[in-house]
Amino acid sequence: MRIETLSVREAREQLPTVLARFREGDRTPVGVGAHRKMEAIIVPVEVFDDLIATRTRALASARGSLRAEGLVAPSEAEEVMNRWANGEISNAQMRRFVRRLAGAE
Repeated sequence: MRIETLSVREAREQLPTVLARFREGDRTPVGVGAHRKMEAIIVPVEVFDDLIATRTRALASARGSLRAEGLVAPSEAEEVMNRWANGEISNAQMRRFVRRLAGAE
């Protein structure tokens, strides 16, 4: 998927138009960044909610797998996984934190 990327100035100018597109049902993300180098993505709230719901289901599945094996994630790992599920940290950051907690890094 190719994402339209706006400069910061263009994003400021076009934000009302982008929001109007979202209100009309367009779910196409819009990139924003200095010199059109994508640094952030604007998405409709429904898209963000879907992403969070997917991560939350993945986390529930992982917890279920642990329980099935008679295991429980340490509270530090739970905190990191919850931050990931809420979209506060990236996949790579979550993996790094969990590996570090497990002594694998």
